[in-house]
Amino acid sequence: MSFPKELYEQAFKCMRCGFCVVKCPAWETTGWESGSPRGRMLQVKGVVDGFLKPTDYLIENIYKCTFCEYCLWRCPAGVETTEVIKGFREFLVKLGKYPTVLDNVAEALAEEHNIYNFPNDSRADWIDYADLEEVKVGEPAEVVYFVGCVSSMTGRAMGIASSTARILSHLGFDWTILGEDEWCCGNPMVLSGRVEGFEEAARHNVEAIRKLGAKLVVMSCPGCYKTFTREYPKIVGDLGFEVKHMLQVLRDALRDGKLKLSKPVEATAVYHDPCELGRVEEMYDAAREVLSAIPGLKVVEFRRSRFTSRCCGAGGMVKATYPDMALGLAKMRVEEALELGADMVVSSCPTCKLNMMDAIADSGKKVRMVDVTEIIGDILEA
Repeated sequence: MSFPKELYEQAFKCMRCGFCVVKCPAWETTGWESGSPRGRMLQVKGVVDGFLKPTDYLIENIYKCTFCEYCLWRCPAGVETTEVIKGFREFLVKLGKYPTVLDNVAEALAEEHNIYNFPNDSRADWIDYADLEEVKVGEPAEVVYFVGCVSSMTGRAMGIASSTARILSHLGFDWTILGEDEWCCGNPMVLSGRVEGFEEAARHNVEAIRKLGAKLVVMSCPGCYKTFTREYPKIVGDLGFEVKHMLQVLRDALRDGKLKLSKPVEATAVYHDPCELGRVEEMYDAAREVLSAIPGLKVVEFRRSRFTSRCCGAGGMVKATYPDMALGLAKMRVEEALELGADMVVSSCPTCKLNMMDAIADSGKKVRMVDVTEIIGDILEA
């Protein structure tokens, strides 16, 4: 069994300069060199070269990477650190060396095509809990809203789905959802190294969307957005439809004059850049443009924002594999928000929302955690 040569060469490019270390979420949590990006590159080389064995400690270091991509952005040598880690996780899985909790996720994805192992025909149940007019399910339409596992199946995130639905209807879109034909995008497979079934999921989702004749697919989840735009074309080529995150839809509607916001929100909000939407996709301004258009809302900035934004801690499957680490990092972010006098932390990622809601609940702090779509959905004028 061999490790891909191109990824090994990437790891070998690491100059050990240390620019990647200080703001690495895992290093902030552990303080050990082995938990830093350059430490991981050494461990990858050590295992591949036969000098190290994939011990439990080494596996923990590899799987505590949140894929926030700060190291990728900061590296002067251009080492593709996150690609190396993704490839090495797949390598470790083939060796049978990985956190066994990932077996539960893989089983859920294989059997029910969602991360929670709920019956996949419950994907549209969120509609019943929302005050919505009739929603198309599996019917031809110009736009498909790809809801995602978290927003469609987690009670605390269903507000994102219902708000997105209200906004799409308010803007006059002819839209539908896939319902049980929607499968998990496969991002958890790519991040965990358990990639079996990913190609099948990609082909299924693309074909299901094409059957409905959609020209545009809208998403609430940065992970889904990244997977469709970056991973799916490697498998299916041209998707045959455009993909947008909901932030882009809101920003474009504001610019075109289709979205008018007059109802005030008297609060102080701080925007948290999701890693996959921020550093990965460099989508920073859309959220700020939308929030700035809300009357009465005072928007402040985290000390670490945009390129240097602190990861919420849940990425890279860390929420599933090392929940204490994920919670600890989210608490740091919540404390930063309180220092700024914020009434609410706003993001545009369902996973960020859930993890920071956990941190708020655990710490007993008085601050709200909401998605951009939820704010807009609440203030739409008839």
